[in-house]
Amino acid sequence: MTCQIQLFAGSTLLGTIEAKVVDVSMGVIGGTLKPTAAYYASFQSFFRAHLEALDWKGLAALELKAVSPMTGEIVAQGGVDITDVEGFDEVDANVCGIGFQQMNQLFPDS
Repeated sequence: MTCQIQLFAGSTLLGTIEAKVVDVSMGVIGGTLKPTAAYYASFQSFFRAHLEALDWKGLAALELKAVSPMTGEIVAQGGVDITDVEGFDEVDANVCGIGFQQMNQLFPDS
């Protein structure tokens, strides 16, 4: 089972993922990001650079969040992880540390 999740940096839509459960015990869901034009224009270079030289302050300033059309904003205690490696076509995204109750709302069969 998958669930469509929108990823935002502040109010800017970065893209959507068809999320699946990665680790139910840790509250992790993820999938391949389908980036928006705004992601490519304003955020891709940051995420690629972050892989080379960590910028935690810059990452926090992005105010990353995940939103489900079914349940609204997802409380991700572990944050949102976007991995964009130069030379690869796919961008991976994970939403980490989702509480048990919200996981059950998103994925009732897990």
